[in-house]
Amino acid sequence: MLNMTVPSGKKPLLRPFGITLFVMLTSLAGCRSEQPATPTVPRNWVNIPALPIIQDAVFSLSPTFAGQRNHAVMMQVCGLARGQAKQEQVNAFLVQQNVDVAHVPKHGHDLSLLVNSDRSAQATACAAYLATTVLSPVDVSELTVAVPQGETQSKAPEQGNQPVLQVDNARLANVLPLKLAAARANADVFVLIAAELQRRPGLTVNEYREQATQLFERLASVYLECIEAQLPPAGSTYKLLQMDTDRFAFSSSVGSLFEYGRDGMTLRQNGVIWYGQGELMGQAYPLQVAYFEPAIDGLLAPSVEQQP
Repeated sequence: MLNMTVPSGKKPLLRPFGITLFVMLTSLAGCRSEQPATPTVPRNWVNIPALPIIQDAVFSLSPTFAGQRNHAVMMQVCGLARGQAKQEQVNAFLVQQNVDVAHVPKHGHDLSLLVNSDRSAQATACAAYLATTVLSPVDVSELTVAVPQGETQSKAPEQGNQPVLQVDNARLANVLPLKLAAARANADVFVLIAAELQRRPGLTVNEYREQATQLFERLASVYLECIEAQLPPAGSTYKLLQMDTDRFAFSSSVGSLFEYGRDGMTLRQNGVIWYGQGELMGQAYPLQVAYFEPAIDGLLAPSVEQQP
């Protein structure tokens, strides 16, 4: 048995537990009494998830050409933004599209980004386009190929010899990793913006949208780095779960489940909602939005007669 007796003339190494606990409780009580009162939240503020506001902001930065998204043109913009394409190559592309490069102005034209050497604007446009690609409906025709009907296949008489659409596995193998990388990059960068917006309570929806726009512009180069870093490792496998006009969904061997349906895009990572349904990395990131005019306070606050 251990001898717990303190030798005569020596001080104990540990204070008596009762005294220590008393001092701790006294200190805590003193600290608690000095805590400032929680500030009152204005009655015209409501909590709104940051995600839809950020999505709106990024969509506003994604270029269109004659009112339409143009993948071929945006790949040229992205090539310039990433330093992977030279101006001469882009000019040759424009000539192939019957565009007179000499007559494209540096600013104010749909194609200005292809000729003005504005690397920052090109990066913003490229990042916004890639981010919104996974937030837009999937064009099933881009992932299918028309093949002749086999002679042994049963077919209705009215079909004649019309070809049928089959999944193009080669295209699918190229597209799925890119969609997964873009969805992950969205989560990475959007959560940074959401956390920053939370530090700025009391703005209107339009003010938050403008703030999100500015933040994404600053983070455009970071987004392009993220989308490269988030590409699944070589050897990853994918399983197409559904592909039609109602739903596009696939899973991966790295624990991801990507889905685009009527409610937009949802990415789950190991069962956690990583992006979608108002959440980012499993959290909603609500913003304290000045949604109503301050005058609403007079309609909601208890009257003098009702106050105790």
